Amino acid sequence: MAALLLIGCASAAPQQKTAPLNEPEIHVSQLSNISDAARHITGGISVQYRVDVANRAKEAITIKRIDIVSLGSGAYTLRPTSNPFDARLNPGEATALQFWAPAVIDDPTIIGANGPVTLRLTHSTSYAKFGASQRSTCASGMPLRAA
Repeated sequence: MAALLLIGCASAAPQQKTAPLNEPEIHVSQLSNISDAARHITGGISVQYRVDVANRAKEAITIKRIDIVSLGSGAYTLRPTSNPFDARLNPGEATALQFWAPAVIDDPTIIGANGPVTLRLTHSTSYAKFGASQRSTCASGMPLRAA
């Protein structure tokens, strides 16, 4: 069972004043899980994420890039990672984007590698009708925890 997290977004200034204000709805979940035998290791691990994106705008959008990084202390440290996409969503459509990211367990906690991690996700989105692009940062309000 994967953990699910709803995160809110704050927009950066659009490149054109006519860009729509409706941000995509974003849900992030961690799909990968560290086995019980390796929960208290140190070193590098790979973490798989799923980012569910729903288009709430009245125009088609294209998710161009997702950047992700961990904030503060947690079960592992995720250094800034950028993932290119070309996912077009018509109004009302949703899609799931998956990717792997390298992480490091610097200091294992009592909970282990599957403990909570707070993430910041930034997405670059272009709006077809306006020819504008917008970059938004989403910070989790609560830690992401692997199941």
